[in-house]
Amino acid sequence: MIKDESPTLSSIQQFKGLSRERVDEILQGISTLKVGVIGDGCLDVYWHADMTQSELSRETPHYNLPVTRERFAPGAAGNAAVNYKALGCLEVSFCSMAGNDWRGQQLQEAFRLRGINDAYVQVEPGRVTPAYCKVILQGLQGAEQEAPRIDFINEQGCSEAATQRLVQQLDLMAAQVDVISVTDQLEHGVIGPSVRDRLAYWAGQGKRIVVDSRDRIGHFKGMVLKPNELEALRWYNGSLKHLQATESELLRAGQQLSKLAEAPCCITWGDKGAVWFEDGQMTFVPTKPVAPPIDIVGAGDSFTAAFLSAWGVGCTGPEAVAFAHLAAAVTVGKCGETGTASPQEIRDRWQRLAE
Repeated sequence: MIKDESPTLSSIQQFKGLSRERVDEILQGISTLKVGVIGDGCLDVYWHADMTQSELSRETPHYNLPVTRERFAPGAAGNAAVNYKALGCLEVSFCSMAGNDWRGQQLQEAFRLRGINDAYVQVEPGRVTPAYCKVILQGLQGAEQEAPRIDFINEQGCSEAATQRLVQQLDLMAAQVDVISVTDQLEHGVIGPSVRDRLAYWAGQGKRIVVDSRDRIGHFKGMVLKPNELEALRWYNGSLKHLQATESELLRAGQQLSKLAEAPCCITWGDKGAVWFEDGQMTFVPTKPVAPPIDIVGAGDSFTAAFLSAWGVGCTGPEAVAFAHLAAAVTVGKCGETGTASPQEIRDRWQRLAE
């Protein structure tokens, strides 16, 4: 009988966790860190419609959506930038493209209100500033329900001329920051081949870079890759099918992805934890589930921000992953919002686990 030697989580080394003193050291280091974020900056729009004031139109057989309140926040890569700021990083800069439209103006204003440097955001005439518009219907007795989202999107990629201008802004930002966070989220976003090549150049110069890419995780070289399990398996299998993988398949995917990128890889796996791949070795970093109710929106951004911040101040990969688990746990506990994690909230999460 042939013995199955496929790797499983129980067969690889496991990281035991961080001490309170180490968490404090990491947070102190983060307070001196300068972070650059590049990627698809979106505007998150929230329209609160009070349906108790809705009226039937005189012209059409429809009731209106009476918006009584609206608010704006940076979304996608912009939300990653917000997370770095919430963690207490010394400086956070943002590099992207925006359109010459009301959403671009609101996005840049949202950055400035949060103390994020938007000097590397270039405005491109004809470009659409992506936006996720969420209509929140409010009814009797405080009832709320979110209607289908309205998205503003680009139907084609960036022009070569616009991309080269973005690369120039990336170079200016990279020269001023300690680490770079990459969010590649949209089908026709700003992270194309020329930007990936330039990021690889800066990684070769010793700049610590972490990539979060929804559909192109296998296209980056020399940078730490941080897919979730679905993104890793989609790359590994080449399709959206067969995403219910065994532990062995996920571990093989991480090994191959790290080998292809010629860099470490971190695959997050929901409330199980994450696996760190480096130099052919694997380390499982477990996490503890958060008691319901939970909301996973924004958890990936919080994880990435905390991971890169910790790694950027000298943590090992497994240490940085364990620190990121603390931040993500804070975020998923914030329902109805795209949450962030502050230094005190991270300390409080560590304390609850220790009790």
